[in-house]
Amino acid sequence: MEKDMISISEDNIKKILSELKEIENLASDDVVKFKADQLMQMIGEMTSIDSKETLEQIIYKKMKESATNNPELNVKLYMLYRNLKDGKVSQKEAKEAYEIYIQMYPYDTLVY
Repeated sequence: MEKDMISISEDNIKKILSELKEIENLASDDVVKFKADQLMQMIGEMTSIDSKETLEQIIYKKMKESATNNPELNVKLYMLYRNLKDGKVSQKEAKEAYEIYIQMYPYDTLVY
């Protein structure tokens, strides 16, 4: 029996990897972190896309995604991104703040 091949764009794979990385960063359970890491490695082996993103890249991507849907979250993430980039906050503090912001505004869409 032959295996069917499917085609997935590189952008979609990057989005999947980004979401998995976010799950890995936000999860408190070690099993969930391990499984997310395994999935990222499996996808990395199947493709040539690097799955190791820095916290700075994750914040930047989330900031860009929220620009149109949630301007308030976008502003908070922008301030966090700039502070992290300028060295005003540590990686640990930035991760904690990022987790708080994402939990506060998970699916909020503000309408003006």
